[in-house]
Amino acid sequence: MTLDELVDELDAYFGVPGVRGDAAWYRDDDPYWREYVEPGWLERRNGLMVRGGGAVRRAATCVFPSVRIVDELEPETFLFSEHPVDLEDEPGFLPLPRETFEVMQGKGVSFYHVHGPLDQHPEISPSRLIAGALGLRDTEEYFPIVEGVSGGAAVVGDSDLRLDELAARLQDFLGAEVPVQVVTRPHEHAGRVAAVGGGGADEEILEASLERRCETYVTGNVVTRCRLDFVQEGVAAFRLLAARAGVAVIDGTHYGTEKPPQLAMAEWFRARGLRAEFVPDGPK
Repeated sequence: MTLDELVDELDAYFGVPGVRGDAAWYRDDDPYWREYVEPGWLERRNGLMVRGGGAVRRAATCVFPSVRIVDELEPETFLFSEHPVDLEDEPGFLPLPRETFEVMQGKGVSFYHVHGPLDQHPEISPSRLIAGALGLRDTEEYFPIVEGVSGGAAVVGDSDLRLDELAARLQDFLGAEVPVQVVTRPHEHAGRVAAVGGGGADEEILEASLERRCETYVTGNVVTRCRLDFVQEGVAAFRLLAARAGVAVIDGTHYGTEKPPQLAMAEWFRARGLRAEFVPDGPK
């Protein structure tokens, strides 16, 4: 399969050409990365970021790319990720260094990522996959985080499970490598559950969930070591509102709750005749 054929199919699947308003990720005051990224990525901050060889031999998926992951890739690998930066809880959200871009260039590795378009995808968004695994009923999707693609980054629905049963079901779905914990339990029955994959410990998303009668909130960064001020302040505001509203909170880590779409995308690549694997790099 050629790189251009694969990129065209992915762009169509995720609606990348129309997306606007996603996170910038890389700082413009340290612009070394502009030497390596595709012009279209600069406009959309999604899609093909680094162009490798013209042919794709194999694919690898990951939640967050890292120096280790790129170093271990075979030549002419197509790397697919949700993010273009490494999470690295200490201190958090680290851009890939120049040396890693040069490794990709030297190996003919292509790097493609989708953030908002994946979080809002109608089939494999992390929140949708989690809601399905938890068995939520009568679900509603809401809270878009980018423009130009439909859908939302959160899903709410009903559950008859108790909190510990809900957490156990999440644990089974995310796998043994991911720590899942009930962070707060103001009640024992899950009731109306909001599933918000990734960094969903956000006051604004919780407010939108409360408007939809949320009683239990499942997300990924309530427990975090990230030292970035905006992350710590956001999580503190989220936890305060959750406590005031009597919402139970279950955490499955940022990495863990965004892992399911990457497993699904490995299958997507295999269905197109490529050897593909998910590369673990968590939990975080």
